[in-house]
Amino acid sequence: MKPLDSVIRGFRDVPLELIAYTVMDAFFWSLIRLIEAPYLRSSGFTPFEYGLFGSLLLASYIVMLPISGWIIDRFRLIHVMIVSLIASSGSILLLVAGIKILIYLSAFLWGFVGSIPSIGFTVLVSRVAKEEKYCYVYPYIEAIHMVGSTVGNYAGWLPEIIVRTCGLSYLEVYRHTLLIVAILSLLTIIPLIKIKTTGTPRTSRSVKGFIGSFKGIPKSTWRVISKIMVFEAITGLGAAISIDNISYYFMLKYGVESGELGTLYGTESLLMALLMMFMPEVSEFVGSPIKAYILVSFTSIPLLVAITLVNNYLLAFTLYIARSVLMNVANPLFTAFMMAVVPPEHRGKASSIVDLSSSVPSAIGRGLGGYMLDIDLELPLRLTATIYSLSLTYLFLVFRSSETSETK
Repeated sequence: MKPLDSVIRGFRDVPLELIAYTVMDAFFWSLIRLIEAPYLRSSGFTPFEYGLFGSLLLASYIVMLPISGWIIDRFRLIHVMIVSLIASSGSILLLVAGIKILIYLSAFLWGFVGSIPSIGFTVLVSRVAKEEKYCYVYPYIEAIHMVGSTVGNYAGWLPEIIVRTCGLSYLEVYRHTLLIVAILSLLTIIPLIKIKTTGTPRTSRSVKGFIGSFKGIPKSTWRVISKIMVFEAITGLGAAISIDNISYYFMLKYGVESGELGTLYGTESLLMALLMMFMPEVSEFVGSPIKAYILVSFTSIPLLVAITLVNNYLLAFTLYIARSVLMNVANPLFTAFMMAVVPPEHRGKASSIVDLSSSVPSAIGRGLGGYMLDIDLELPLRLTATIYSLSLTYLFLVFRSSETSETK
């Protein structure tokens, strides 16, 4: 009962407005991302073109990252997130146009504004919760996010049901579903504007102040962040090569559509939602958030290889779900660690720097992975397993002493 009691007490530190925003945002955008791949395939996109779409999205995301971190630290976070959510919803209008040049433009716009909601949410949680509660609140709020994602992913069956009952084409149903969900996603603004945050020191709005704000990050923080950047760069490359294109992998190998994919991702999210709430207990048992993250993530690698050795989609889906849960369930502990070592006034910038180190190789890996799918379906997954092994080994070596001040 102790872990359950801890979970119940932990949720008392999470405002209801933040819970509502988290669930709604996760629902809408998980459904949009789920439908994106089958919609583009129905639109005639090849695996390489799909990889190129992802690379363009990441490239624009990368360009905006440093500026996003500074904007988040300097301006009113809630207002900035609202503007970016509106722009993200608008990018879907270009996606559903069905014209390739506009679809690629949609990827550019989506990536350009997408860094603010992702980084902003991480910082938002740090401005709502107390620092001593981070290792509890981050797993709990991520679990709540996974609940919304679960519902959104299971909703991937709706297009399948409509196609079978109304006789419409997949392309037509996917296009209208994307349009409706993108418009409804603006409802997340309602709980967002009601969230109360603590104030933080703000940097100058000038270009000189922008550059100086990064220079103002303490050297001790830079030392930790630089180690994390190396890890994120290696891991980001590995994830982009196969995991970011995994929907296309399953569609090509097993001929599935949004319903089956929704079941896959929904079950994955549901299991993570349940298990993430107990990650603080795992951290305490192992001795530190970093050790817990490394230990749990390492167990996913053999399952990633096993996916390439089977030809039954139910077995492959089961292996992928288990792999994804083990690789990602401890992520909030890693986030909590990073937020704890970064001063409040620099958390947006630090998050953008770390995200940048992951996104640059991801932009390359996404297109490379799509190209590999055309050559050998199993090659990207096997290469990713090797890369993950290297990145987690590196992380263990640089943070193996959990008694240092860096990991407390």
